[in-house]
Amino acid sequence: MTLLSFTVHNHQSIRDEITVDLTRPSLRTLRPQDDDWTAVTYPIAGVFGGNATGKSAVLDALRYAFTAIRLSATTWQASKSMQRAPFLLDGTARTSSSTYELDFVHEGRRHLYGFEVDQDGIKREWLRDVPSSRWRTLLDRDRDAGRLKFHQSLRAKIEVTGRELVLSRALLLHDSLLNPVARGLASDFDCVLVKDSHREARLAGIADALAEGAITFGDLEALLQVADTGVATVSIEEANIPDNVRRALHRLRRELREDEDKPSEPADEDVESGELDDDQLAQVVRHLVFTHHGTADECPQFSIQDESDGTIAWLAIAVPALEALRRGGLLLVDEIDASLHPHLLEVLLGAFADPLVNTRQAQLLFTSHESYVLSPLSEVTLEPEQVWLTDKTYEGVTELTCLADFPKHPDANVARRYLTGRYGGTPRLSPSTLAALVDSEEH
Repeated sequence: MTLLSFTVHNHQSIRDEITVDLTRPSLRTLRPQDDDWTAVTYPIAGVFGGNATGKSAVLDALRYAFTAIRLSATTWQASKSMQRAPFLLDGTARTSSSTYELDFVHEGRRHLYGFEVDQDGIKREWLRDVPSSRWRTLLDRDRDAGRLKFHQSLRAKIEVTGRELVLSRALLLHDSLLNPVARGLASDFDCVLVKDSHREARLAGIADALAEGAITFGDLEALLQVADTGVATVSIEEANIPDNVRRALHRLRRELREDEDKPSEPADEDVESGELDDDQLAQVVRHLVFTHHGTADECPQFSIQDESDGTIAWLAIAVPALEALRRGGLLLVDEIDASLHPHLLEVLLGAFADPLVNTRQAQLLFTSHESYVLSPLSEVTLEPEQVWLTDKTYEGVTELTCLADFPKHPDANVARRYLTGRYGGTPRLSPSTLAALVDSEEH
């Protein structure tokens, strides 16, 4: 899956419709003449802006769209109402519908998939493709009109409830002709959040992946060497989980999923009652253990809690980045510069930008405060079309603009102009207020 653009309306701080476009200006038709989509799409795009301007909302809207495809036909059905996150600072928007649309390439063919949701469920859903020179409608769903139509080439209809997407149901129907498209969208996507709970889950997932052989110790040690962390070897430590601890972990993981706005799976009655089957009794908890370079004959092992924030941040980002580069697809990273040195950030961006490394046409969409990657000092050059800027109005509405929309200054220092607010996307600070608080006699 290659993402061409994403459009969203009414999600979190995004009240009005915005679009992130990853296509190059050279794409002026529905498809490139030689069908070389790599030549007309960008592998990297960055969203820059001040705190609370809505950078994360852009990524969260994308995450919501992909999560709806994965879960609306399964775990979301257990919820009492439709999972959604409309703009809350406007009474009209709060009760209005939200729209999400993905323009993407699947197996060499361009597709347009979108859906509209409100508090009652799925209001509209559509899927189109370009088999030759014009759009063809594969799916047309409209709740108000009582319409659910499929193109005759699909040969069968799919029955859905009012709160599930057709594409989500198609994921469960392996004989459906829509299944490959749904599976491509669901599997070719990953997201790295800056939350501590997410990083902890990532690290636990890395330990499990090592034990199961999904990644190798050599992979992990090489990634740590890239970051010059001083780690020589990595291993895992396993311990059986007592019954009461396992039940507590089950509840904790469910709460963490809910905290990340992901619907939790229905509670398992056997787990809640304390009756565990043989497979559950065999479960173990796994921890990453690190050995560092040193002068001692036997260097002690360190747990992940002993490692620096930078090492933890690098592992949480580098492993999914490696997986994306190996298989292709879209990777979202929120606050990519958090706890990472600018040069290490360059290494990561450079891997996605280098076609000799990124042979699977993986894409990286990130948010950042770091202006270094926009400066002449950076070895990774982002074209104006790859730089997006968020700002927030006094009504609390996120606005998104592209650097390409501003007058071009070939010799200008983009980083300096960004930091001085020439492109927007910088916070409106009030240092005098802080100074007044310090000087207050009533403290």
